[in-house]
Amino acid sequence: MLSSNELPKHRTKEEYAYDVLRTAILRCELKPGEKVVVDTLSAQLGISPIPIRAAMQRLQSEGLIEITPHTGAIVSELSPSDFEPVSLLLEKLEILAFEIATEKATASDIARLSQLVDALGEALAAGDMERWAELNIEFHGTVASISNMKLLIEFSNRILDAWTRLRRWYLPPIIAQLPEAQSEHRRMIELLKQRNIEELTKVVTAHSQRLRGYAHQATTHLPDQ
Repeated sequence: MLSSNELPKHRTKEEYAYDVLRTAILRCELKPGEKVVVDTLSAQLGISPIPIRAAMQRLQSEGLIEITPHTGAIVSELSPSDFEPVSLLLEKLEILAFEIATEKATASDIARLSQLVDALGEALAAGDMERWAELNIEFHGTVASISNMKLLIEFSNRILDAWTRLRRWYLPPIIAQLPEAQSEHRRMIELLKQRNIEELTKVVTAHSQRLRGYAHQATTHLPDQ
């Protein structure tokens, strides 16, 4: 059951429907392959079908919903085999984002990244996996945003969304992986301050390869879909 909280006055009904659906999909509350029925959502959210359909079109453009004419809509499917291409794309996009950030990042940008890493450390110390995961996505999305390049930001966010869904749907808690990931985040910031793209590339590659290896190990027993 989706939340039907009262619509804030400053948001449109389409934005409300979009936010609720997007959050539910990323959290796997709406499961991969699950039917998305407009009339059901209309009743749950207390709004008409028109803004819901508009929101679903936006989500289709982001790869989160698949709409088939005369058939209906489903939440986009996931497969264990998606880990490899998603991780590789994320790695390459992040290398590019850091390459641009070494030229464009301001002191304020670096301070923001440092704040996020500090917050990641607090979540790690508290054993709060979900908070850590959310901040981790924000950290990597912030690196892309420094580029101020619309397509890079858009592609990075889409790949980060895919990674979020895959992690939540397939991976068990990865607390054991987090201290090393946290150390790599701090190293990334140090190298960004030094504008050292060569070493940054090595750290980003190692960061991605380690998580890719963990995902492969964790999902080898799962059937492909």
